[in-house]
Amino acid sequence: MAMDRELIQILDEHQRVRADASMVRDFLLRVIADNRDGVEKFSDEALADAAAIIEQVGAGAFYWMTDIAAQMVVLSEATLKGIDTNVSVELGANATAESIVELVVRVP
Repeated sequence: MAMDRELIQILDEHQRVRADASMVRDFLLRVIADNRDGVEKFSDEALADAAAIIEQVGAGAFYWMTDIAAQMVVLSEATLKGIDTNVSVELGANATAESIVELVVRVP
């Protein structure tokens, strides 16, 4: 019985982490779409959604978004230097911002 409870707790935690990671990734994809579509930056709606994510996920959300930004900078640097990355190899010249996020931001 104790092992069943422990397994349920592990599965519940994995499901929560997956849901939190999906929220952060989906928000990043929304910001990309908003930028592409000319939507107002820092709108009340976007800020409220960001606040809700931070409220639920905590500092991990901020850290993860910063880590994603750092990875994107490293990818950009490699591209500028003509260095192939796993992203350029896997997605090729037809890569979109969204496809790069989907590849780089893997949800557990």
